[in-house]
Amino acid sequence: MEGGGAVGDSVRMDRSHAVLSARHRLPRRHFLRTARLNAVGFSALGGVCLVAATTGALALRWTGRPPVIGAALGPAVVLTGLVALDRRKWAGTTTGFSFTDDAAATRAVADQLAARGLPVDVEEHPPGSPALRYAHRHARQMQAALEDLGIPAPFT
Repeated sequence: MEGGGAVGDSVRMDRSHAVLSARHRLPRRHFLRTARLNAVGFSALGGVCLVAATTGALALRWTGRPPVIGAALGPAVVLTGLVALDRRKWAGTTTGFSFTDDAAATRAVADQLAARGLPVDVEEHPPGSPALRYAHRHARQMQAALEDLGIPAPFT
């Protein structure tokens, strides 16, 4: 179909290659790392923040202080607590990193990392593809240790 076609005709596009942008894009960061809020979740969070603002304003009004301060502090306390709990949960989750298909080399690196005091496991899922497994809370130490060993560390 050259030269266009009638409106409504399907047009097939060649998708045998990918066009890469010269601009490096970092992954989008969310303020919560383990939870993804939809409309209902954001509505619930907004409702809890509204209740916290009202409670804070009333509490400071009874103490004789400006209620605006309590209205601002209530949602800030709720959001700070939510982010702290989410980061704690995220720190306990594990991630994997594979740098070679050689299981013996991966186990040797894991032994060197364990000797440095880093808790690391080796797993093979699927068989023949070994990976280091470690908790997110150790990601920075793991990245530094891997760079010391001459292994390009994962992007974190």
